[in-house]
Amino acid sequence: MRSFNPELSREALAASRTLLAGAIDRSDDVGVRIFALSELIRTIDDPALVRRLVTLEPQIVAHVEQAWPIASILDRIPDARFKARLDAAVAAYQATVEASARTDSPYGVPYRPNIWGAGWEIQERGVHQYYFWRGWPQHTSTDSWLNALNFVLGVHPGEDNESFVSGVGARSATTAYGFNRADWSHIPGGVISGTALIRPDLPELKSWPYFWQQREYVIGGGAENFMFLALAADRLYNPQGGSR
Repeated sequence: MRSFNPELSREALAASRTLLAGAIDRSDDVGVRIFALSELIRTIDDPALVRRLVTLEPQIVAHVEQAWPIASILDRIPDARFKARLDAAVAAYQATVEASARTDSPYGVPYRPNIWGAGWEIQERGVHQYYFWRGWPQHTSTDSWLNALNFVLGVHPGEDNESFVSGVGARSATTAYGFNRADWSHIPGGVISGTALIRPDLPELKSWPYFWQQREYVIGGGAENFMFLALAADRLYNPQGGSR
């Protein structure tokens, strides 16, 4: 934003710093605090913010699954002991992620079927795993986020193995529940939540638009996370000409 709208950039940064000063200590959500501090450190590289993040070490280590935003700013943290303890916590956490991916399902992702499709949750976890892989590749497998993308594109339970992404894949969700929910149609690039547990049956994907717990579209957590993972996979396999 600094390059194409400097004035708006300054306003946004000022608003962010005001919100941080007035609200971060009121939050009990350590994930929110980690994310806010990490993003501001990326933006302004303020050593005072780095020190403030480091003071959260007990909460970060206790909730290390939410530490993924720190991957982008590891090179800006000079505290070697903090980074060593965080590295150990990430290693232990990734061991549980790998074990869960092996035991919870044959799809290489933690999957526990419920009445609501798990596609969005699996994608979100995949995005987080991508950042863990970027920050701690020695502990994190590429499969932990690539399998999330594969799950959405058809490697999921049920007789209907179509892609959750409308218009992407040989077979995809072309009947969905969005703005178009009354016309038996779809929005290209929309991502449904996907395979759900339709009791008393096994997990399955119905081709009917009003099971909105598996055919609903969302942008946040759905389409945006799919695009992120698709671009990340493109960059992994096509580093010279892939997305940046």
